[in-house]
Amino acid sequence: MITTLYFTQFVAFYLWQITAPKRPPVSGLLAHSSANKSQTRLVGAVLALITCVGFVLQWGLASGIAGFFVGLMTVGCLSVIIEPFNYLRVQGVAAIYVCCVVLEMIV
Repeated sequence: MITTLYFTQFVAFYLWQITAPKRPPVSGLLAHSSANKSQTRLVGAVLALITCVGFVLQWGLASGIAGFFVGLMTVGCLSVIIEPFNYLRVQGVAAIYVCCVVLEMIV
């Protein structure tokens, strides 16, 4: 559950990051996101709200909000550091997510 919440938070932050005004032009799905900035930001905000509610339901009010902000700082730093190297491909992120879910279930 926690892995899914952090993954959703990562996606929400990344959707806000790709709609930044100083972003170079891109193609594919990112071009569609850049063309529809308001919709992309709305989806990112809704995902962030869902994540915050999930953390609050999982850990309680104060711990959930604190966990949300700590996670936001973590996924923000990760996204800002990794994104310029073009390591964020769907297959790689999906593989990391599946490995983390499996580890969460085992431990």
